[in-house]
Amino acid sequence: MDCIALTGISNHVMRDLENRVLLTIEIRSPQNFFAILNVDIGDPIFLSQTSRNDVSAGTTGIISRVQRRDISMHKIVQSNDLFYEERETMLARIQLVAEGIGRVQRIVRSELGGAMIVAVDKEAVYAAR
Repeated sequence: MDCIALTGISNHVMRDLENRVLLTIEIRSPQNFFAILNVDIGDPIFLSQTSRNDVSAGTTGIISRVQRRDISMHKIVQSNDLFYEERETMLARIQLVAEGIGRVQRIVRSELGGAMIVAVDKEAVYAAR
């Protein structure tokens, strides 16, 4: 299945997604932010700890479905006696439901300023009893 890839995701977030059914994360990384702009509710997403430049065939990660997506603008104000600075930043919040572990089969598309799309195979997970 072809999925948009979110790369460079922290170990903490990956563990939380593995252990919980539903998780909301904030995306501030420019490359991942551009990827989120191309996602709709219900779309599959592949999340990996691996950096974007290092993703290749065989990279493992978590396949999730998007339950919710919000894009918002935040205003940051810093000031002291000498200056007043105001900045705006954009961030994306996505709510994900983990579906399983996946492995990249091949990279379909990877362009600077665009979403990375990968072909992913869902791996079977067997529980020994």
